[in-house]
Amino acid sequence: MKAMILILIMSLYAFANIGTVMALKGKATLKRGTNIVLKVGMSIKQGDKITTKRQSRIQVMLKDDSVITIGSNSSFHFREFKFKNRSSKVNFKANKGFFRVVTGKIGKLAPDRFRIKTTTAIIGIRGTDFSGNITRGKEVIRCYSGSIWVKLNSGVIKNLDSGMLLEITNKSSKVKNAITGASINQEITDKIDISDVTSDITKPADIDKDIHQDIPTQPDYYDDYKNY
Repeated sequence: MKAMILILIMSLYAFANIGTVMALKGKATLKRGTNIVLKVGMSIKQGDKITTKRQSRIQVMLKDDSVITIGSNSSFHFREFKFKNRSSKVNFKANKGFFRVVTGKIGKLAPDRFRIKTTTAIIGIRGTDFSGNITRGKEVIRCYSGSIWVKLNSGVIKNLDSGMLLEITNKSSKVKNAITGASINQEITDKIDISDVTSDITKPADIDKDIHQDIPTQPDYYDDYKNY
């Protein structure tokens, strides 16, 4: 009986809501056993995988206030998420395309337990704003503020501070400096203004009030998202 109760509890946790779709432009689907067409206000659960179509964007706010922006023709897997003080944990996988992460409370509570896996590396954080762009034969990982570390599949670790980027190819990996507004935009060729995504970014009714009570109608990251 105890074993059955434990399995039930673990199952409920696995399918608990971990965030909400706050903005959407174009078309995107969510794989949760079957494919689901995404809409603004829809809940994201642990284990969900989001795939975007061409000229599409989606922005997800997690329960710790982290913001995940997923670009066009991209695939992002929300493999594991736990928000509970210092035992919090994030373990996501970026399969292809563009993503940008602005870390929330977990970035402060448990930065050593925040991981995003790409095809060639693992990204760890120290409370930051960073992005990755995965294309055939090349990855570009950028740090906009704070700092991150990137562990390559070879085991080599690269440290990136604000304004630095790491280019990874099949043959080499190079750290570069001086990110400019122009260079940031070069990663997304089909630029779409945030005003086309949604006329209002508001807090959906099913988000926990005690966690998100301080979220403004237009968050601080709203202007940054215009670049994508």
